[in-house]
Amino acid sequence: MFKSLRTRIVATYLLVVIISLLLASIFFVFFLTRYIRDRERSDLVRQVGAVANDIRRVNEILTTGGTQTEPQSSQPVRTPIAVQDATTGQKLVTSILSNESQVLEAKLVLTTADGSVVAESPGRPEFGRRNAQLPADIFSEQGPRIVQRYFAKLGTQYLFASAPTTIKPGTGGYLLAMKPVEEVKGIAGSLVFYVAIAGLIALAISMGVAAYLSGAITRPVREVTAAARSMAVGDYSQEVPVRGSDETAELARDFNVMAGRVRTAYEQQRNFVGNVSHELRTPLTSIEGFSQALLDGVTQGPEESRRSLEIINQESKRLVRVLRDLLLLSQIDAGELRGEKREAEVTELLRKLESIYEQKAEESGVSLGVEVPDSPLKVYTDPDRLERVLVNLLDNAFKYTPEGGAVSLSAAATYGAVRISVADSGRGIAPEMLPSIFERFYRVEKSRSTRHGGAGLGLSICRELVETLGGTILVRSQVGVGTTFTVTLPA
Repeated sequence: MFKSLRTRIVATYLLVVIISLLLASIFFVFFLTRYIRDRERSDLVRQVGAVANDIRRVNEILTTGGTQTEPQSSQPVRTPIAVQDATTGQKLVTSILSNESQVLEAKLVLTTADGSVVAESPGRPEFGRRNAQLPADIFSEQGPRIVQRYFAKLGTQYLFASAPTTIKPGTGGYLLAMKPVEEVKGIAGSLVFYVAIAGLIALAISMGVAAYLSGAITRPVREVTAAARSMAVGDYSQEVPVRGSDETAELARDFNVMAGRVRTAYEQQRNFVGNVSHELRTPLTSIEGFSQALLDGVTQGPEESRRSLEIINQESKRLVRVLRDLLLLSQIDAGELRGEKREAEVTELLRKLESIYEQKAEESGVSLGVEVPDSPLKVYTDPDRLERVLVNLLDNAFKYTPEGGAVSLSAAATYGAVRISVADSGRGIAPEMLPSIFERFYRVEKSRSTRHGGAGLGLSICRELVETLGGTILVRSQVGVGTTFTVTLPA
């Protein structure tokens, strides 16, 4: 139903606002209605008691036969009265009922103890001089009281506020105020209308706020989505702006990091494919050319044929080395290269490598030195992988060390680790090239590397293998002095 995130956010926000407004309105109207009802009742019973006292005082004046000013009521009436006869008192009581009825907005009735109407204010319902047949429990001799009862004669609910008084000098009775319950509810009903208007205004404002906030929230998501679509069709230069420090900003930041890695991976893959194609094409071309020459009989004499076969053999071995290195790197990248770690004696391994490279050192005119401690030097590692790393480092050292130079292999224990170093006295590596030498297919001197048959994978393999062993490999080099590679493994 809601296809976009922004629509869902707006809908959710509005739903929360509507529910909140409804609950707030219900509680507000409920408690306000109770407050109005309670206040109406307390005001009504208080004012009925005051009017009843006024009527009682009027009758007392009639009894004493003096001349007084009309007593103070809730609606003051300062009418001079003469009390020479009872008619004057009756008129005064009727006047009080009429005036106070308008103030209280209720029907006022003066009754005897048995409910017979003595006097009443104008307005409905009209009782006349008869028994009003009022509910029996609405009167109390203890003082003013108010009750809500169903008035059968009129068929509706009424508030009855009563207070004891005198209907004439020396005769007790009650003053009764009657008010339909619907009138009290009508006041609360009018409030519901205003609450509804206020709710609609609040809802309209909330819609504007929701539209603005949803746009601010979903804008980074839309930007990331658009950038991801562009990357899906091959545009890897995408980058989204980072605003603020909230979750959406973190999303944009992580996307930029991911996009950077994708760009780097894409460049590496493109370079990798190009380098692999080049490394495979060169030996294959040589193999194809010399084998075709042999098949066509172009070679002259046994010596030339033997030379062609030697080249084919060398290029085949070179091709095998490249393919073997590529297979090893692919296994490392896929996490499929699993070794068997066990306790290995580093001193024995270095002595083994010394015996292997003695003849090569003699043939190349390079001196080989091995320095190991007298005590056993043990490390928990995969000895085959460690040997592969050291073989690659030694091969590089002999390749790039001129005749008369020196290559050294040493090991030592230090701070819970074993450090193995391979150093040479070659031409060294320029400082600006050092950060890149562990990259795949990187060559410090391309012409020289080609001459030595290197594909630029040896050092990359060394780094990957050392990392799988839980160690590190570092390089220090100085042009004209030499290069030292140091492998550090946990003991």
